[in-house]
Amino acid sequence: IAVTRGALDRLNRDELQGVIAHEFSHILNGDMRLNIRLMGVLFGILMISLIGRKVLYLGGGRDRNAAAIMMAALVALVVGSIGMFFGRMIKASVSRSRERLADASAVQFTRQTAGLAGALKKIAGLSEGSRLRDRADAEEASHMLFGDGVGFSGLFATHPPILERIQA
Repeated sequence: IAVTRGALDRLNRDELQGVIAHEFSHILNGDMRLNIRLMGVLFGILMISLIGRKVLYLGGGRDRNAAAIMMAALVALVVGSIGMFFGRMIKASVSRSRERLADASAVQFTRQTAGLAGALKKIAGLSEGSRLRDRADAEEASHMLFGDGVGFSGLFATHPPILERIQA
């Protein structure tokens, strides 16, 4: 578990306890194991798409089976791309449910709601929230943050809305 400088500077003791309890509950509830499995499945689907793309890029040559190879590569690219779309939706949905569980477990660990709710309120009050500055690789790490690090909403959001989390 890591705590950012911003969290240390802005959060009081109870709020930090709530944040740490939230992250600790991810470990206790087996979320790391689940995330590793999801990453493996998504990588497998991504590889189908990448293989199709690479074969299309390299071309089939002048072989008499080139058309069949190119068609198979196109199918792999399309299937892999559709799989990645639905895989990311599933990853986000699982992540949202695990975040709700982590919030509930954090309250159970600390025996008080004010700390976690206060930390969430402070995140909601910041103009940048918990978004990462460098968005190039932010999507891959977004599920590991305390709040939504990318700014996705709806089906691709990795965290429930902050107001919903505070009310819960």
